[in-house]
Amino acid sequence: MKADLVIRNARVVDHMNEFHGGIAVLNGKILMTGTNDSLPNARRMIDAEGRCLMPGVVDTHCHLGVAFPYDEDMREETAQAARGGLTTVFLYIRNKKPSYLPFYDEKKRVGEEHVCIDFGFHFGIQREEHIHEIPRIAEHTGVQSFKLYFGYEPDNPIGIVPANDGWVYATMLQAAKLPKGIVSVHCENTAIASWIKKDMIASGRQDLGAYTESRPVFCEVETIKRMIFLAERTGCPLQLVHTSVGAGPDLAFEAQSRGVDVTVETCHHYLTRTAYDTDLDMRAKISPPLRDEEQKEWLWRGMLTDKVGSVGSDHVPFLPKKGLDLWTEFPGVVTFPWEIPLLVTHGVHQRGLTIQQLVRVNSYGPAKRFGFYPQKGSLEPGTDADLVLMDLDEERVVEHHGKGTCVYEGMKLKGWPHITVAGGRIVYENGEVDESQFGKGSCITIPENAK
Repeated sequence: MKADLVIRNARVVDHMNEFHGGIAVLNGKILMTGTNDSLPNARRMIDAEGRCLMPGVVDTHCHLGVAFPYDEDMREETAQAARGGLTTVFLYIRNKKPSYLPFYDEKKRVGEEHVCIDFGFHFGIQREEHIHEIPRIAEHTGVQSFKLYFGYEPDNPIGIVPANDGWVYATMLQAAKLPKGIVSVHCENTAIASWIKKDMIASGRQDLGAYTESRPVFCEVETIKRMIFLAERTGCPLQLVHTSVGAGPDLAFEAQSRGVDVTVETCHHYLTRTAYDTDLDMRAKISPPLRDEEQKEWLWRGMLTDKVGSVGSDHVPFLPKKGLDLWTEFPGVVTFPWEIPLLVTHGVHQRGLTIQQLVRVNSYGPAKRFGFYPQKGSLEPGTDADLVLMDLDEERVVEHHGKGTCVYEGMKLKGWPHITVAGGRIVYENGEVDESQFGKGSCITIPENAK
């Protein structure tokens, strides 16, 4: 049998093992993995020249269509994702209308017209009606993942409707009944942070550290503990998203030991930047905020001891930030093109993170947590041929030419994607995204009867 694509002479790595050989692809699926001499002929043969071949990155945390048109973001930002070795992205997306059903139909249709990689959705709970609609949402859309937001005041500049504990409890009760139901929570104690913020504004400070100090570590730790308690009470799987505090992975690990289904996601910016880096100003405002060196290294200890289940980007391409007032500046940065280089440089090369651990937090962990493993995040025959061929030794300096705020510009990173394959299609090669691949990705959060 002749394959469509064979990549050979590679260091093939998944979340547990590695071998020297390659992968054959047919009709968008992995046909087989094996040694070089066991692989079939193919219409396209690629010599990896010893580079590292891994499952494509599954980034389960981004926000598209927030400040720019949704169709534009789905095209341009999934191209940026393909540059970074991403083959699947999940949008945390919000709808203020009473029903998510027509919202989903439109977002799925428009997304599939533009993306070059696969995508899925988590839905934000923005009204009480959304909680009551959860069974119908799961049936109609296939989406079984829901997010609630603390940390935002009612008059926040990006229009998020903040949650309360009652919403969280009720959502968890509903999600716990679903086969793949899961609740994600933005963990910050809003009331305490709002109180501290008043004093900080009165001080006149406009430095990035002032924002961090207005939302101290204990605000996040307290809410993490409270959400773990509610998850234990309801039996609902809990994802702690964009965890910025080192205690987060430890608290989750302790809860797991007594049977609580809780996992931790952190982000590249919390692992590589601090609020006190001298090259950053208010435009590096992120929610939750960047922390200090102690918290950054504590998070790395969680990574190295497998207490962190996934690394998401929280990629959000906002309009150019004004840099005029810290307290009204929009939060958020972009990360898609540099996800692997950041973790390879700061994790693999500098701290001894293994390539298997890299795959666990980049691909296996997020895919498994949201119910898409092994179709995503694996190298098993018959699964989606989502792959990234990595050059672990290539060095480049980060340059940002797209939308949004980049907090990595000028960094020299070692370890870059060489080729990205999504659904058997080569979408990124020779430093360029293949524009013929736009519109060929698919929405993977779909009803069970549509699979």
